[in-house]
Amino acid sequence: MRSIKHFFGKTGDGAWSVTEDGQIVFWNQAAVDLLGYAVEEAVDQYCWQLLVGLTPQGEPHCAPNCPVRQDIKNGSPVASVDIQLRHRNGHYVLTNMSTIPVPSEFEESFLVHLLRLRQQKWHAHQPFRIYLLGPLVVTRQDGSQVEGALWNRVKTRALMAYLVMQKGTAVSREQILDMLWPDLEYKAAMHNLNTTVYNLRRSLEPKLEKASQSRYLLYQNGCYRLAEAKKHWIDVDIFESGIRQARQETDATTAVSLYKTALSLYRGDYLFDLTDTHSWIRDQQFRLQEIYLRALAELASLYEKLDMAEEAIDTYQQILSIDCCQEASCRQLMSLFTKLGKRSEAIQVCQRLTQCLADELDILISDQTRALYNKIRDTV
Repeated sequence: MRSIKHFFGKTGDGAWSVTEDGQIVFWNQAAVDLLGYAVEEAVDQYCWQLLVGLTPQGEPHCAPNCPVRQDIKNGSPVASVDIQLRHRNGHYVLTNMSTIPVPSEFEESFLVHLLRLRQQKWHAHQPFRIYLLGPLVVTRQDGSQVEGALWNRVKTRALMAYLVMQKGTAVSREQILDMLWPDLEYKAAMHNLNTTVYNLRRSLEPKLEKASQSRYLLYQNGCYRLAEAKKHWIDVDIFESGIRQARQETDATTAVSLYKTALSLYRGDYLFDLTDTHSWIRDQQFRLQEIYLRALAELASLYEKLDMAEEAIDTYQQILSIDCCQEASCRQLMSLFTKLGKRSEAIQVCQRLTQCLADELDILISDQTRALYNKIRDTV
């Protein structure tokens, strides 16, 4: 290692060396300046885990057996490549990387990477934060929100939402046409699709020189997909994983905190700004609303367990403000009001439920709810 430091310690290029399995064993000051990681933060880490390298188009590059390492092992020449590497602050830095195989006498090192900033039209890939719970909102990594006249067009946002739903899976033009323009003839629908693709690309990347060079909305073999879909932050994914984590937590106080954090992401029904024009949203909308209501009921139950009656009442009322036909929540709310000596409030809850079930579903309250109502009504 002393010889590696001797050769590359003071070079103006960022330099680091790795073992054959990709573990970093040397990291020079120029690499610190370029990527932000201190020497002690980088050394002993695996390069693909620390830097999560991407191509300029946002495709994965770094891996335990990346193309560069394969070429070296096969004895093939290794050309320099443009690559995006993750900075310590979370942003991506576009660099040009050269790779030098290390002679066998350097026991620890397998190869050395040399980096320099790449100045060209590409900018570092910056994943989006995508909010689907409520109206569609997309923000860039720098915090700016995707907006403008082209974005405000319903079909532009609908195309974005549909591609996000596919989780990076390529979708054929024909499938998109069926989803967004099912009633139009093929030629007219294709014209609309081309216009909408252009509008979406311009919305996501306003400074794009040519729409066809978009790094985010990719087209290949008659299919479209959202690049690096798994790297974008999506509220639905965080919401569902947060609820699962809360359900697995055995400590009630901690579980309450986890539920509240996850539930705070629910700004409204899934893509409710697009529901009226796109029926394919509704199944997902119903599914997520059910998860939300069930999680609220679980949170209310935890509040009861912790003797936090007022918080539990507020939560049950929140459930009923969304779906007045939730009988189990009504019964819990009736019982809570009764325990607090608020008998008239408990009776009103049942009366509202009775009316709601009749209006919405044309059914009567269950025997279980009626028995509870009679018990509360007859209590002196």
